[in-house]
Amino acid sequence: MGALTQLTCLSTNVGRGRMHVFIIRLHPIRYRNTVCNDTTEDDQFSVLLHQYLHQFQSTKTQYVFKIFPEETYLDMDCVPQCNLEETRASRAKYLWNCSIFVPVITWGKEFSVLNELSGLDEQNDREIDFLVYALVALYLLHKRVGRLKAVFSMLQDESGGQTSMMSLLMNLSNKPSIHNCERACLLLQQGGVGRDRKAILDCLLRISVKDAVTLLLPAGWGEGPVKVEMETKGLRGMYIVKEKEVEKSAVEAGELITDCLVGLVKSHIERKLWEFSNHNPRGIEVLQLLRELGVDEQLCEYFALRGIESLDKLSNLVQGFSFKQKHRDCSLSSCNEVLTAMSRPEQSLLEKLVKEHKSDRRFLPLNERLRQYRDSEVNGVLALRTSNSLETAMLKLPARICITFLSFVYLVFGIKQLRSVWTEEIWLPQKNSTTSVESRTVRISMIADPIISFYWSLLFLAGIILGAVDTPLRARWLLLFTGYLVIVGNLFCLLSDTVQCSTQGTGIGSDCNGFSYIITMVFVTFAMYLAHFMQHYFWIAAFFLQGAFCLYAFVTVQKWFREVFLALGLGCMLIALVIVWKYRQGYKQTYSELTAAMGDFDETWKSVREKDLQTIEEINTRVRSIAHELKEVIQRDKRTWSNYLSSLLGMHQSRYSKRNDKIRQASRDFEQLF
Repeated sequence: MGALTQLTCLSTNVGRGRMHVFIIRLHPIRYRNTVCNDTTEDDQFSVLLHQYLHQFQSTKTQYVFKIFPEETYLDMDCVPQCNLEETRASRAKYLWNCSIFVPVITWGKEFSVLNELSGLDEQNDREIDFLVYALVALYLLHKRVGRLKAVFSMLQDESGGQTSMMSLLMNLSNKPSIHNCERACLLLQQGGVGRDRKAILDCLLRISVKDAVTLLLPAGWGEGPVKVEMETKGLRGMYIVKEKEVEKSAVEAGELITDCLVGLVKSHIERKLWEFSNHNPRGIEVLQLLRELGVDEQLCEYFALRGIESLDKLSNLVQGFSFKQKHRDCSLSSCNEVLTAMSRPEQSLLEKLVKEHKSDRRFLPLNERLRQYRDSEVNGVLALRTSNSLETAMLKLPARICITFLSFVYLVFGIKQLRSVWTEEIWLPQKNSTTSVESRTVRISMIADPIISFYWSLLFLAGIILGAVDTPLRARWLLLFTGYLVIVGNLFCLLSDTVQCSTQGTGIGSDCNGFSYIITMVFVTFAMYLAHFMQHYFWIAAFFLQGAFCLYAFVTVQKWFREVFLALGLGCMLIALVIVWKYRQGYKQTYSELTAAMGDFDETWKSVREKDLQTIEEINTRVRSIAHELKEVIQRDKRTWSNYLSSLLGMHQSRYSKRNDKIRQASRDFEQLF
């Protein structure tokens, strides 16, 4: 019972893509009893070929079976097939997890492959295993999805030379088999193809019955042109089975298939190593760490093949990865031993690497690294003028001093508002007079004003501290939260003034209203817009607006606070002007450097235009047509009220940004995007 459960789970793993089969062979079947429709496979050649594949591959088992981390099998016959609901045709979905497809094409007898296919037409359409497998394989190769990389066809004449293969091939239908296309479409979706049914079926229906056979053969094979409407990708090989020399044919075919498999494996390993060490920034960093530790020769290939580019992936492998050993007690398997041998370094070496370097920045997940990122190369003042100025401003001392000065301005406003609490201004005034109403009532907004200014000042200071001791990203979140909290506070003051003046006072007038809070909310909302979409203008706008407000206070307030607000206003204006001046200086310097650097490029470009003007014009024409199509798509995606509402609710978001005329990423998760 335990063995059966184990095999059932193994079969489930096949369907879910948690295993890999290097070779899937499709041998013809013989109908022994046409009444009961019982089928059995032509065993002799199939069994011999399976044995010789194991024999030729035995010396290269460790080399071949190391490239995938899942349960790995050499041949489909090595996998226990314990799912009773599966049929021969339904196992075509496993081509998704296969490297080489080996179809055996026979002709000359009643139930040979080509003879069966010749009976297919629009009136007599039925499911044929060979055609289903061929359609699935051709789709995977054409779309470059899944792991199928090669087709190695074997031709077998069962007529003793009396029937020509080409004559049967030319008589095959030039129309697609709708029944088999629909079946192949279903199996492709079950195997792992993520496209919708209509898109898959449209592609399959372009393949006629004749094309399904000819596309499995090497290019240019056969006599006479064969019209093919679909170009196939991947390797294609062929072997002709010798008549009455079954064992010799099995040996020769086994050698050719093994050579093809080894070539695919070598190509796969070389490509993975190249991508990991040259086109994967995280992989390059991991290789640097491995070289520093002197274990790059032992672990480089292992990490590259499994895409281990962060410590969390390695930790999962070390803690939860179980390697299945060779065993001989699998009665349902058609081979003597189920090979899942894999090359892996010593467990102790991996555990040591995880334990000693868990805090190394190069091994952390990208989202964590983004939270800890510090852009410390920017100029101290220009940190207030970058495209991520809310973060860079928390890293440079001059920028921190400027923000501290801004926090001091809010603090002074809070002190001024707090002093008003002990004056006559605390009472609710009449409609058009500063005199309080007869039954004295505390004006709630006068109590809330200093609270808003104090937490505005203190949270900005807390953002500076948080950016220094934690991460700039968290400081940015705190600054944005402060802005929204200020808007909410002013909205509360506006509502309280409106309600009190209307119900407890003599009405809303020139002295009893909350209009000043509306102005504050408008300016803060504008600053929040800049903080979200145009950060390089945020601090300039913040200092200019705050300076203007201080100068307004200088005109309206009395006593010694006038001089304080004048100094604060001029200070804010001065900081904003310094930021603009420093940016213009940096811009001029960068422009002059780029102008000098572009001189050589301009000369090279002129020479290229003189030599290849026609090619450039062709490229330009294609780019313009693509840009025109993209613009039409963006224009068709105009916002309607329904789209706007669904966007606010998070149910829909356009992939096209009208503000930047660019395509947005489908995901905002940094790890997933990478």
